[in-house]
Amino acid sequence: MQLVVFDIDGTLTNTYKIDENCFVRAFALEFGIFGINTNWSEYAYTTDSGITQQIFKEKLERLPSNEEIVRLKARFVSLLQEAFINKQDLFSEIPGSANVLAKLQLDPDWCVAIATGGWGESAKLKLQKANLQIEGIPLASANDALSREDIIKTAIIKAENVYQIGKFHKVVFVGDGAWDVKAAYRLSIAFIGIGDNKLTNLGTIKVIKDFTNLEYFLKILQSAAIPRFSMNTILHITKRQQWEPAKNLGTYRADSLDSEGFIHCSKSTQILKVAKRFFDNQKELVLLFIDSEKVQAEIRYEPAEIGELFPHIYGELNIDAVYQVIDFEAGEDGLFELPQEVINLE
Repeated sequence: MQLVVFDIDGTLTNTYKIDENCFVRAFALEFGIFGINTNWSEYAYTTDSGITQQIFKEKLERLPSNEEIVRLKARFVSLLQEAFINKQDLFSEIPGSANVLAKLQLDPDWCVAIATGGWGESAKLKLQKANLQIEGIPLASANDALSREDIIKTAIIKAENVYQIGKFHKVVFVGDGAWDVKAAYRLSIAFIGIGDNKLTNLGTIKVIKDFTNLEYFLKILQSAAIPRFSMNTILHITKRQQWEPAKNLGTYRADSLDSEGFIHCSKSTQILKVAKRFFDNQKELVLLFIDSEKVQAEIRYEPAEIGELFPHIYGELNIDAVYQVIDFEAGEDGLFELPQEVINLE
C-alpha cells in the first residue's frame, strides 16, 4: 500500500495570501505585536507553531504561554471566518483538488493524508470553506510539532493507524514551497511540486500547475522520486543591525565590499573556522543562507590565507537570494557550534 500526503495552502487550497494576512493581524489585534517579518523562509521553523515561538522570542523576549496560543488561534480563526463572509472567493480550491481527493479515497492502491504547517483549527476551516471533503483523512498540523519534517512523520504515523497499515512501501509528499521540497529531501520521501516551475530549481523532478489533469497526476504518483534538493548554498556571517536595513532596501552590502571589493562567504564546511577566527566575542550575529544560483552579482571561488577556496560575491547581494537567516552566536564557553541547519546542508 502507498500513501500520498498533501500540504494545504497553495497545494489543496488557494488560501496563502488570506492566511498570511489574518495570521499577521491576529498578532496585532491580540497582543499589539506589529512589524512581523513575513519572509517565512527566514524562520527556523516555517510552521504556525514555530513562527509564533520565534515572534514571541524576538518581540517579547519570551515564549508564549499555552493560554496565549489558544487566544492567538481563536483570533486567527475568527479573522479567517470574517474574511470568508466578506469575500468567499479567497477560499477557493486549487483546480482539481476536490476531484483528486475523492478519486484517491476510492483507489485500492493509495491512502491519503494531510500534513500542514498551519494549525489544525485554521487548516480545517480553510478546507471546509474551499468545499474540500476530508472526513476520514488523517491530518497532522502545527498542533503536533514544530518542524515540517516532524509534522509529515506524524501524518504518516496517523495514516498507518487509520488505515491499519504496518508500513507504507512508498510515501509521496505533495507541496508548493521550498520548505516542502527540503522536508521531503530530509525524510527521503518522494515529492511532487504544485505551482510554477521554480521548484525544479530546487531538485524537484515533477512539478504540475494544478490537478485538472487527474489521470496525469495519478500517473506521476507512481513514478514520483525523492527530490535532489540541488540548492547550492553558501553562507555569510553578519551583524543583525547590518542585515535588518537590507530587507527594506532589497540589497545587502558588507563592509568588505567597500574595503576589498567583495562580500566574504563560506561553504558549510568552512563556517566554523571563519566564525572562530573573525567573530570571537561578538554579539547579535546572524548567519545568512544564500542560494548561489539566485545571486545576481558574480561569485568567484578564491584562495584565502589558509589555502582553501572561499566564495566571494563581487557586488551587492540581492536579498531574494537569501532563503534563511538564523541567530549565530558563541555559547557561554565562547565557542561556536555548528547549527543543525548547517549540518543539514552537508
